[in-house]
Amino acid sequence: MTKKVKISLFSILALVVILSGWGYLSLFGNPIKMNDAEEKVRAYLIQQKGYSPEEIIDITGNYSFTSSEAPYGASVTFADQPNDKYHYGLFKGGHIEQYSYTSDNPIHLESPIR
Repeated sequence: MTKKVKISLFSILALVVILSGWGYLSLFGNPIKMNDAEEKVRAYLIQQKGYSPEEIIDITGNYSFTSSEAPYGASVTFADQPNDKYHYGLFKGGHIEQYSYTSDNPIHLESPIR
């Protein structure tokens, strides 16, 4: 292979790798930002809402490519409702807000800030 062909193939391969990485992050989110969302929601619930760590079973970071206001957030499972999830978003401007839940009898419902 000539030098020109090698350079062309390398350039095409580099472009494919870059576009694949961009596509993955656009669809599934940045794992570092999802982990950061988990920690911020945990701190919000403990420090601002007064929950103890024992009251929280699980916090899972998530990403929504359809949300422009709060693409990153977390789903929370509380000990007294282990089958239900409460969803919190990290909104632009830095505030955290509960925006939905899966419970038929929501115990941990927050009134919207907006």
